[in-house]
Amino acid sequence: MTTKEFSDQFDTLINSYANIPEFGEMASKMDLTVDEYEKSVFLTQAQDIVLKRYFYAHENADGQGFDTSERRQTDFSSLIKSETINMDVTQTNSFDARGILYTLPHDGTETKVLYILNERLIVATASSRKEYVVKPINYREYDRVMSKPYTQPLKKQAWRLFQNVATGFDVHTEIIPIEGSVPPVGEIPEGMTVRYKLRYVRRPNPIVLVNLPDGLEINGVSTEQTCELNPILHVDILQEAVRLALASKGVNVRPTNEQR
Repeated sequence: MTTKEFSDQFDTLINSYANIPEFGEMASKMDLTVDEYEKSVFLTQAQDIVLKRYFYAHENADGQGFDTSERRQTDFSSLIKSETINMDVTQTNSFDARGILYTLPHDGTETKVLYILNERLIVATASSRKEYVVKPINYREYDRVMSKPYTQPLKKQAWRLFQNVATGFDVHTEIIPIEGSVPPVGEIPEGMTVRYKLRYVRRPNPIVLVNLPDGLEINGVSTEQTCELNPILHVDILQEAVRLALASKGVNVRPTNEQR
């Protein structure tokens, strides 16, 4: 949809609730008026909700998540990116002495990473190259493993935890390699590179229906732009946005369950 189509259909849907108020309500079209900035906010919020619903199986009626549906992988293919990141040599205060810190991709205001799909630690010299599958573990699991006699990732694996070590928008991830695979950060010899490669789903740009006045922004954007997701998702996003708008006006509508 174009921004005008989003706006016009938003009005059509929300006004259908104003035409027939529920018993005892004094609803009117004027009560449900939503300006272009508010529409943009609701559409952007709805976009995030629909995206979450697609990625997590328990969030939708058919029980299929991103990894179990080729259709969903196609729908979000425009958001899937791959980057290789050098270690952050300015940050040495990792929690684990073996840990290596990397700054996740960002756009200058916030991280671009919404979901990480695949990740590798690549250790290369002039004569060799080794890859380790990076396995995310939670903090409780980390403590559990560290209390055992063998406190290492499995062979050909490394662990990953998030650790924010800076102010502002930087989000760091801490990669813990198997002992002996990478020297301590300050002792890495010249010619050796230790890079973090990840394939991830980036956060989509906000939906902004008009150029916003008076310094207004949505996720750092103030210029008009439509939804960049597959057009087949636009109706789901529109319906969810209208539900959010109605809820803000005190009209309760059951959430739509995505079935595809």
